Amino acid sequence: MLPPYDASANGTEKVLGLKQRGAVGLAAVALGTAIALALLQQQLLRQRPSLNSNSDLSFLRRSARFDPDPQRRREARLILVGQVVDSASQLQLLRGQGWGNPRQETLLAPISLKLEALAQAQLGQTEAAKKSWQYLFRQFPAAPPSADALYALSKPVELFKQFPAHPAALAAAVKWHQQKGGSEAGLHLARYGKRWPGAGAAMAAACKQSKQPVSAENKQLLAAGLVAQGDLAAANRCLGDKKTKLQEQVEPLSATSKAWQITRELLVKRQWAKAYNFLAQANPDKQSAPIAARSRFWMGLCAWQQGQKAEARAIWQNQLQQYPYGYYAWRASVRLGVTAPAPAQAAKSAGLLPAPLAKLESLGLHAEAWEHWRTWRLGQSAQTAADLWREGQLRLSVGDSWLGLAQLDSAALAGVASNKEQQSLLEKQRHPLSFSAELGAAARKAGIEPLLLQGVARQESRLNTTVRSPAGAVGLLQLMPATAQELAGVKLTDMELEKASLNSQLGGRYLKQMLVESKGNIFLAVASYNAGPGAAGSWQNETLQQIPELWVETIPYPETRIYVKSVLGGKFSYEQLSRLK
Repeated sequence: MLPPYDASANGTEKVLGLKQRGAVGLAAVALGTAIALALLQQQLLRQRPSLNSNSDLSFLRRSARFDPDPQRRREARLILVGQVVDSASQLQLLRGQGWGNPRQETLLAPISLKLEALAQAQLGQTEAAKKSWQYLFRQFPAAPPSADALYALSKPVELFKQFPAHPAALAAAVKWHQQKGGSEAGLHLARYGKRWPGAGAAMAAACKQSKQPVSAENKQLLAAGLVAQGDLAAANRCLGDKKTKLQEQVEPLSATSKAWQITRELLVKRQWAKAYNFLAQANPDKQSAPIAARSRFWMGLCAWQQGQKAEARAIWQNQLQQYPYGYYAWRASVRLGVTAPAPAQAAKSAGLLPAPLAKLESLGLHAEAWEHWRTWRLGQSAQTAADLWREGQLRLSVGDSWLGLAQLDSAALAGVASNKEQQSLLEKQRHPLSFSAELGAAARKAGIEPLLLQGVARQESRLNTTVRSPAGAVGLLQLMPATAQELAGVKLTDMELEKASLNSQLGGRYLKQMLVESKGNIFLAVASYNAGPGAAGSWQNETLQQIPELWVETIPYPETRIYVKSVLGGKFSYEQLSRLK
């Protein structure tokens, strides 16, 4: 017999079942909500703006303290270290940031430890700094910042062996030469840092060693290093009886240079049809953008001179679309009577830099990026167009505009930029507005275009205030002391002429004089600035007014021919870059 039906018991079971199912449902809802919130949090974290040296200061400070990602906290602190002046604040930011697995490749941990040790040393905390250097080398012995640790701990032998091309090793080599003499330091610098300040004296001394004379092979090495220093006389003394071979060394012309030499001869003779055919056979479509711009411009001018004006216009329009920068873009736009097309927006990042170096650059750690580059390449000179671009921009970041701009120019001529965005980025890097305040003020005072003076300064000194020419010209606009004295009305020292503001004022005044004497002809004025008004004035003829581009090619001084095109092309490129937002 079945037990009697108990309504209350059955109801309790139902209620309990509902409660259990409800609890499970609530738990599932809670779990789903938690997962959704976690996913939302991860999405929001991923959407945070990246940290870089241009980030808002208040955002960097918040990130340094409160960001949930310890890596981002460290990045923010490293950026802030470069933006604060006093060492005590730097040390506070850097404490506890040297974490990382020594067995794995670590980029920022050893840099943090290095900067901490430097801040301690600056504050006079000698013993603490020593311990920090020791800890850095012990934890990260293969990381480039450990080279600085070896230098600080006075271990030059280990430094030369482990980090031979690191700037710390090159500085240690100069110090070694000054304190101990011998040939070791000079040979090390000839192999890994022949352009390093102080390397010239060490290499010259190594050549003259009598106790342990260097081999003939090493003398060749030292002589090459002295040539890189610009001391041909010392290089010849080093080689002794082989000096005539050194003096006769001439770099052979490239195929592109030979082709342009032939083209120029045809143009100067006004053999328009032959020049056009020769340029067409070279196929501009296969040339780098700057070389193709030159070919297309002259093909257009050759067509124009033969009465084929529609073809000339089509060639120039195509040229401007392909490469809207430089001297030939300016001349094509003048010939067409149009404004050159606005250039494409510059790529946001260099692209060609290895990821670790791009990271350091973005954080404002420019010296660290340069030291890593030199260490990884063992001081090997950049040869490929890509490496020239990489090294050029790294040199600019650490203030070496002399070699940096030269390398970027070479990279551009080789066609390293593969698209228009990269073209704009490279042109922007090649035309920095260094000293624009001083140059702009001087230009306005003299009544000339600021970007013209900027272009002159870029060509004269590569925007370097301390460079001096073999002839004795000094400073940003490479003024001869006698010319500067005439312009200023008083005798000036070379140190005074190295000041950007004074050099800019005198250079602007001199360029204005050249413009006045040239009756406003910018070609003749720029040529006069380089070759002198007497020489340039003797070159005037009808071609200057009728075909100024051809007049430039008839200038008898090769240096002045290149100079005029570089200055005026630079001015135009600066104007184009000013259109980029």
